[in-house]
Amino acid sequence: MGRAAGRGVAGNVDRARGRSRLANGADRMSWTGRQLPERGEVFLDHVGYFVADLAAAGAQLERLGFRVSAVNVQTNADASGALKPSGTSNRLAKLKFGFIELLAATHDTPLADQFRQAIARYSGLHLIALSAEDLGKERVRLMAAGFAMQEVVELKRRDRTLPGEPEVHFSVLRPQPGAMAEGRVQWVRPHTPEIVWRPETITTENGAEALTDMLLCVDDPAAAAARYGRYAGRAPVTRGGLHAIALDRGGLVFADAAQAATILPGFDRPGLPFMAGQALRADLAKTRAVLARTGIEPVFACNDAICLGPRDALGGYLLFHAPQVSDPWDVLRNP
Repeated sequence: MGRAAGRGVAGNVDRARGRSRLANGADRMSWTGRQLPERGEVFLDHVGYFVADLAAAGAQLERLGFRVSAVNVQTNADASGALKPSGTSNRLAKLKFGFIELLAATHDTPLADQFRQAIARYSGLHLIALSAEDLGKERVRLMAAGFAMQEVVELKRRDRTLPGEPEVHFSVLRPQPGAMAEGRVQWVRPHTPEIVWRPETITTENGAEALTDMLLCVDDPAAAAARYGRYAGRAPVTRGGLHAIALDRGGLVFADAAQAATILPGFDRPGLPFMAGQALRADLAKTRAVLARTGIEPVFACNDAICLGPRDALGGYLLFHAPQVSDPWDVLRNP
């Protein structure tokens, strides 16, 4: 796959064959300039950091130039419609497309117990959320593909940071605990995008515009890519010598420890498998200005990319890249 991102290319998705096929017949990472997926599309919606301290984590993201929300207590609607704490609370750094989520355990529930088990391994990226139009249909497909899935839950809360405290509503589909060894890999459908992505809440200072890629470090990249391909309903592809899943917006890339060491400066794995880093499409002039002002030193920088290491990016690698780059991690190997 080339490093120049294609624009305006229509993607025809064939979910029955588990394949994302572009009009020119090439499998590649693609980009759709739309917030919500339609007609069988699958987007990389957001990623999440598991942290011990939401205040400290939020302050660090603000140092990196992100606009971070106040703390939201997450709730589920029970059978009667009453809202009950899910066990975790979050803060969001919203982008023009997608968002970054900070999560901490704040209540005693089974979900919070799962969180505490995960963060005992390492603090950092633990969550990938894919989005689709109909989570009920996705659940049927996933069960047929051999994945143990929970029921779809309705996450609702009042956004008390906005006038009138409007209700925010997401449908969420999670696998059973342990089904995905790499972390919490779930599905989401935002029902109130006009509230979630209000213009005044979106990050602009550091130039970050959109979530594009996640890099996962695993023992067997080919096997992991095949499993994630079944999970996303997409056939694995090879990109820059790495196994990957090309979604209709964004993608997932898999590397073993040896490959990760050639990509990530100062790589020091916490134990496999784990979510090693995320990539964001950005206006790099704004990114450089923020980092210069705050005195944060990238572990890598070139004309097309700026990468922050785990020390400054909450335990994972954070790669800002220019809009024309469609293979972000390859830039680190071949600047």
